[in-house]
Amino acid sequence: MKKNDLDFSIPKRQSQAAIYLIIYNRFRNVISRFWPFLLIALFTGDLSFKNPDGFTMFIFGLTLLTGVFGIIAYFRYYFWIEGNQLMIKKGVLNHALTQIPFDRIQTIDFEQNLIHQFFNVVGLKIETAGSTQSEIKMQALQKEEAEALRDFILSQKVTAAPTEEEAIELKNQDTQLIYKIDFPILLKIGLTENHIRSGFVILFAIFWFVDNIQEAGYDFSEVGDEYYNRILGSIFLIGGLTILFILISMMISVGRIFLRYFDLRLLRSYNGFKVINGLFNRKEVAALDTKIQILSWKQNMIQRWLGFHDLQLKQASSAQLSTKKSIVVPGVNTTDIEKVKELLFPERDEDSVEYYGVSSHFLWRPILIMSIIIIPLIVFMIIQQAYPTLAFLVIFYIGFIIQRKKKFKKTYFGLNDQGLFVRGGVFGHSRWMTMHYKIQSTEIKQTPFQYRKDLADFIVHTASGSRGIPYIKLSEAEYLQDYLTYKIEISQKEWM
Repeated sequence: MKKNDLDFSIPKRQSQAAIYLIIYNRFRNVISRFWPFLLIALFTGDLSFKNPDGFTMFIFGLTLLTGVFGIIAYFRYYFWIEGNQLMIKKGVLNHALTQIPFDRIQTIDFEQNLIHQFFNVVGLKIETAGSTQSEIKMQALQKEEAEALRDFILSQKVTAAPTEEEAIELKNQDTQLIYKIDFPILLKIGLTENHIRSGFVILFAIFWFVDNIQEAGYDFSEVGDEYYNRILGSIFLIGGLTILFILISMMISVGRIFLRYFDLRLLRSYNGFKVINGLFNRKEVAALDTKIQILSWKQNMIQRWLGFHDLQLKQASSAQLSTKKSIVVPGVNTTDIEKVKELLFPERDEDSVEYYGVSSHFLWRPILIMSIIIIPLIVFMIIQQAYPTLAFLVIFYIGFIIQRKKKFKKTYFGLNDQGLFVRGGVFGHSRWMTMHYKIQSTEIKQTPFQYRKDLADFIVHTASGSRGIPYIKLSEAEYLQDYLTYKIEISQKEWM
């Protein structure tokens, strides 16, 4: 790559591969809007299409018009850096000039679908503060050029654009592999998707079938062997088909996980993290430490048995995109999590944290409400002698009590001079933490019941979303609010 290619003060176009991507995207958008009319025209001959030749000419004209439009759009699209702003000039019929200050840019992500990979280019998305969607999307840049542009913007330099040698040095500086996924982990992740609910579908289907057969007047103890075998065969057919459905859904889950997280790598680059993953649609998402507001990790019951977690680094973003813009890394172990914590929040001082539980009302109030609903149903089923449905209700009720009890026992919160730490989970575990200077505001919420019992939910608002601590004493919530407000006001650290 020539030096001028890295001099972003000179207006430049995207890679020529962008022509194909612009045409493809515009043609796809047109087809997605008008496909019902096209189908009517193709199969009925309506909408002025009296013969196949007319339809063919229409498609040819539409393709030609879209292609011309895409070529013009490519040659009228320029980008460059002026001062500490990214400048975008574009337009076909109408011209537009967009100015984006560096300090308003939240994230810069890469993506590579099959077309990108064929031309060896990347797509680039830039999201700015307060936007509900990515404001800037460059269709295709050479990977070296895109990386140099991202490094230049995220470092917020105001000097001239880096030379080729400086760009290579920046690219290799402090790059550290934190975690790399392999095939056995991909397989485990796919198998730990939530298939337990499908098992309940099997049980419910069998109970429902048997119950309806009995209500129709069939008694298994009175029918002959022929009818019994038919009924039994139907039950096995339902169970077999449901099991087959679960197996297919598991295969789909494994395939989806494989496509999404293929060759996933978590890298430490400069003062932030970068995740690269995907097979056909390869994505690269990066975030500076200053953009990451909350660090969380969790595991379900099967993941706990297999010894890995799902790690999430929540970036500052608009409320609509806070979840989408999170960096998600599945399959990490405890050692990997400790590495990330040490790099992201080195002053967290977790050993000094003292944890506190939540009120017992967090356990008993939901159980009481559920009991009021389900116990009359259980009594009714006993009177009606609907034993399969009764068994299902009893199992559900016992499972709900166990779930609430485990959730209550695992919900804790802790505080020290550096951050806020919260634990939770049911059959697995969940953790999240944030530092004081990352918190934007706090809130105390009370339901009428909590007001009578001097309880409250304590809510923490950050630039990446909100998190809560449920059912704590009102005095504890007020102390947390006063203390965190004080820490926010005296903090000299930049939250962004």
